[in-house]
Amino acid sequence: MSFDNKNITERLDAWLTMLIDVDGADLHLKSNSPIRARVKSDIVLLSKETVDAESMVSLVKALTGDEYQNFRETKEYDGSYSLDKEYRFRVNIYMHLDGYAVALRLIPSYIKTIEELNLPTSLHKLTDLRRGLVLVTGTTGSGKSTTLATIIEEINKTHNRHIITIEDPIEYEHNDAESIVEQREVGTHTNSFANALRAAMREDPDIIVVGEIRDIDTAESILRAVNTGHLVFSTVHTLDARETIDRLIAIFPSDEQNRIRESLAATLEAVISQRLIQGIDGNMIPAVEIMYRSPQIQELIRSKRDNEIPDAIEKEGSSFDSITFNRALFDLTLAEKITEEQAYQYASSPSDLKLMFTVSNEYEEKFHADTINEAPLLKGE
Repeated sequence: MSFDNKNITERLDAWLTMLIDVDGADLHLKSNSPIRARVKSDIVLLSKETVDAESMVSLVKALTGDEYQNFRETKEYDGSYSLDKEYRFRVNIYMHLDGYAVALRLIPSYIKTIEELNLPTSLHKLTDLRRGLVLVTGTTGSGKSTTLATIIEEINKTHNRHIITIEDPIEYEHNDAESIVEQREVGTHTNSFANALRAAMREDPDIIVVGEIRDIDTAESILRAVNTGHLVFSTVHTLDARETIDRLIAIFPSDEQNRIRESLAATLEAVISQRLIQGIDGNMIPAVEIMYRSPQIQELIRSKRDNEIPDAIEKEGSSFDSITFNRALFDLTLAEKITEEQAYQYASSPSDLKLMFTVSNEYEEKFHADTINEAPLLKGE
């Protein structure tokens, strides 16, 4: 089906409205293909309409505007699109075998609280930090940006801080509350994360938020900001705390890695890693691993014993509010929010999780047996 420039944007608005109506998260458009969407965790057919290659070009031109020629050269585009004042979308445009494809992700206008997102309440203590590095990690679509925005918004509402964000693109919008919040978009307000970070050091920030650590320049600039006493939040595409530390160190040349280990050991306050699971009730449930700074974690990072980090997180859970993925999945299963099969599917170590369930079941059986044996006999027995 062919659309001109005006009609294609009208149809885009209609498809985005349909996405909202079905409580979807992402709209997917590609040349000569029906309109699809991600609803919960599944890709579903949203409309049988198809967009031919010529109409996709019209759509891409409408979405990129003055950046169209740059997109043609780089073959990648990140931006945003507003349906109205209430609904905004993150836009990614890319090329594939059959032409262009567009993915639009809904950015809720309302930033939910930690409790509303079913996140661990211990995350509240991150809002009181004055310096250090906090990383939110996970795969694409795991809710990293949402969790980060929630923490920043709580700081905005409860503390007097100067917050500078550097994003690509800007997703959640923060309006000044108790804090001053200035949001900068790469490509629009600055040329790169690294450039904006260097400039931020002269802009009197208390908190710097970096949308993503993508390269060595950004990583180095972040560590420089942290080492000069700032609080920095960022995200990384990693699965858990151990992998996050390994990935950050591996960015740097081998002769620099001991220095980076020392820096991380001294400044890394927390790593929050999450995975979204479709719960028994149909809603998406976050399973969250949290590694908080502790003397043992610092020593493990410093002495290259990253493989011992998961055990340390488990052992320090009650003392430092840390929690492993396996423990989080175990708790969600006991709370009947996910099934045991799902817990194994998302576990970092299914064998260790199985042992946790086995020990728990054995304890319950023993407790039940002891209760029966110790119960007073009824009259006549």
